[in-house]
Amino acid sequence: YINNTRINRFIYSNEVSDLDTKIQEKAMKVDMDICRRIDITAKLCDVAQQRNSEDMRYVCEYKGESEEQSVETDGDSGQKEEDVPGSLNITDEMKRMLNQLRETFEFDDDCDSLAWEETEETLLLWEDFSNYNSLNLATTDRSLGSLINETESLFKTREQEYQDTIGQIELELTTAKNDMNRHLHEYMEMCSMKRGLDVQMETCRRLIQSTATTGRLV
Repeated sequence: YINNTRINRFIYSNEVSDLDTKIQEKAMKVDMDICRRIDITAKLCDVAQQRNSEDMRYVCEYKGESEEQSVETDGDSGQKEEDVPGSLNITDEMKRMLNQLRETFEFDDDCDSLAWEETEETLLLWEDFSNYNSLNLATTDRSLGSLINETESLFKTREQEYQDTIGQIELELTTAKNDMNRHLHEYMEMCSMKRGLDVQMETCRRLIQSTATTGRLV
């Protein structure tokens, strides 16, 4: 019986050691997954920071171009205001000469032929030119958006894996705890039986000793 108790204790110790080893391996795996998640988070932050920097750069460039255009517009307005008197004199002189020609040769000028006609081709070219930076920004935004979506999808996948791993560890810990309680209960029962046997053996030994002493006295 004592040998069986020792064997059970040895088996119990081995099971506890194996369980501790498995728990340590799972803990190391979880730590490695957490480190990978931290690295992915850092990369995502770098991508977001890069995107913000590029957006700010585009905004600054657009603002600078707008200011330059405003300055050029103001300069052109000032130049036109300065040239107004001279332009008026030239216009009056041209009108006077044109009236003289009409009176002399009696023909009508076709002023519409000199007017600028904006065709579909010219509008398209101007639209392409004005939206050049916008197209580049849209392409960059789509690339960064795709990268962010892929990273978020990876986050969700890794998070699900973490949850599955944690659930598996919790299940194994619960099973191990139940096994430990069962083994502990069996061990306590065996110890109680051993104590009972020890009492019986001590009683038998005393009876034997008392019987032997009585026989010698007789």
